Amino acid sequence: MASDERPASTTIPSSEPKPSHAPSEPSKKDPPTPTPPSVLQSARIYLFRYLALSTRRLDRFLVRLSSILESPASTDALLGTLGYTLEFLAALLSRLLSLASTIADKADDVLLPGETLITTLPTAPSDKLMSQVATSSRALAAMIADFRIFVRMWGLAGLYMWARGLWHSPLAQEAGLKERVVRRITWTQIASLVLFQMLENGAYLASKGVLTSEAWSGEKGKRKETACWIWSSRFWAAHVALEIVRVSLKYYEGGEDEGRKEIVCDGEKEGKLLIEQKKRERRVWWRDAVSNVAYMPMTLHWSVEEEKGFLSDWGVGLLGAIAGGSLFIDAWKQTAQ
Repeated sequence: MASDERPASTTIPSSEPKPSHAPSEPSKKDPPTPTPPSVLQSARIYLFRYLALSTRRLDRFLVRLSSILESPASTDALLGTLGYTLEFLAALLSRLLSLASTIADKADDVLLPGETLITTLPTAPSDKLMSQVATSSRALAAMIADFRIFVRMWGLAGLYMWARGLWHSPLAQEAGLKERVVRRITWTQIASLVLFQMLENGAYLASKGVLTSEAWSGEKGKRKETACWIWSSRFWAAHVALEIVRVSLKYYEGGEDEGRKEIVCDGEKEGKLLIEQKKRERRVWWRDAVSNVAYMPMTLHWSVEEEKGFLSDWGVGLLGAIAGGSLFIDAWKQTAQ
């Protein structure tokens, strides 16, 4: 007779099966201890991780640098920062070499009356290296400056598009006094930049021997070329001064608008967008303010004859590095977005 009892276990047992006889005591073995990596293996792992991280960083840097070089404005900011930094470096090294030479010359003052020191000292390797770096830096800075002037020659086309866009976007009838003042400032800036560009183009072409007519030849042509350089700098100075005024008006206008926007803003999403917009506007304001304040003394320095300039080489390099650096830092931050 078949048994009706269910089996004690199924495919997946619910409990340990009962042994039919007493089990023997299993032998207990300790788990194998992992062998620590050797010094060579650790160094290899660290090297691989470092190479992988460096590769990612290099890739990110090259992608951002490519984005900078795709824009003429950001490329000019990069070259301007580099060129003026090299000019400052060259002036600083030349000053150090001159200071060392002056100290050596003043050693004669410590001699007693009637004593004479005659000696020949070899040039120190550090002095020779500094002289080479200063010469190379000054040459590369001059090359960068020449390239920047060359690519600005067709800047009149960009000025035309700026004026065209401004003409086709008239102010509204309810525009306030500040908007009308800013619009007049902008038109004046365009006019000053057009005159600056035309004069700079003429002076640059004359310096390269492209303009060979009688008006640009001989001493008369040289005086005309110098006058074009000076007057182009004066119109550039006028543009920078107007830009400082515009930025100042923007600062006061931003302070008034901030209170109104805080009242209008409603909701978490709108608040975050407003915060991001305010950060961007503040960053642009600081960029324009720092750049133009640094450019102002440089344009005034170049607006007079060379012997009447009031800035030294290192002063021009330092101010130029600050002006270009503020533009380049903002452009570099935008590539991270």
